[in-house]
Amino acid sequence: MSTGELAARRARIDRIDTVLVRLMAARQREVMHIARLKRDPDAIRDPQRIAVILARIRAAAQRYGLDEAVAAPVWRELLERSAQAQQAQLRRGTQPRTRLDHKQDSAGSRSRSSRDASPMQSGSAVRNPS
Repeated sequence: MSTGELAARRARIDRIDTVLVRLMAARQREVMHIARLKRDPDAIRDPQRIAVILARIRAAAQRYGLDEAVAAPVWRELLERSAQAQQAQLRRGTQPRTRLDHKQDSAGSRSRSSRDASPMQSGSAVRNPS
């Protein structure tokens, strides 16, 4: 593989990563809105729902050629982090912050502080590129 082809493929991966982060951020916003519908922080996890999600992800992975050894642990982690974020929100008794809320609070002049960072963002090598 030539240096030019390697650079082009890496650039494609970078664009895909950006799309993945945007989709994960959209998913996280929905998860946090769903937390408002739940009342008990200790009853966040629904084993039946988790099983359905993982079965759907395995089927989609197979259909699109994603190795299940990659898909299953990624989604298990995503589901666990989502549950942790919902629990934390319910324990704090706060509403989820959206991008719009943040822009109104800061007039778009500063980035989110580490205090406001979600579990999906803190400690992660993947950051929201926007």
